[in-house]
Amino acid sequence: MLTKFPNNLYMIYFSLRSDKIIPELSKLLRISNLEKVLGMNDTSLKWRMLEIELEKKSGSEQERLIALGIFGLVLFPSQTGLVSLEAAAAYVEYENTQINPVAVNLAETILTLNHCRKTGKGAEKEQ
Repeated sequence: MLTKFPNNLYMIYFSLRSDKIIPELSKLLRISNLEKVLGMNDTSLKWRMLEIELEKKSGSEQERLIALGIFGLVLFPSQTGLVSLEAAAAYVEYENTQINPVAVNLAETILTLNHCRKTGKGAEKEQ
């Protein structure tokens, strides 16, 4: 389950370095030429191209591609039809370590929004 709480509360999520994302993801998904799926400015993956790969796969490889789609299109959306490399890095990290970054990112977002609300930053003040 993608949103389950980790068993070890003291595990730390570290984002994957950007130059390691494509090779790690390529190995994990067993897609040799993943570079052809890169979108604008090499900062995202085209979901349509991944869907074509999805049709060729079966079993656990197909499940991994669907999970990548959930991470990139639902949990960490960027632009329509694109999976950001940050979302791909979060997915690779989850697959490799079973540390789920979703709870951490949600908590950081809530804390940031709460801080902005308390300090009055991030919103225009009424005159």
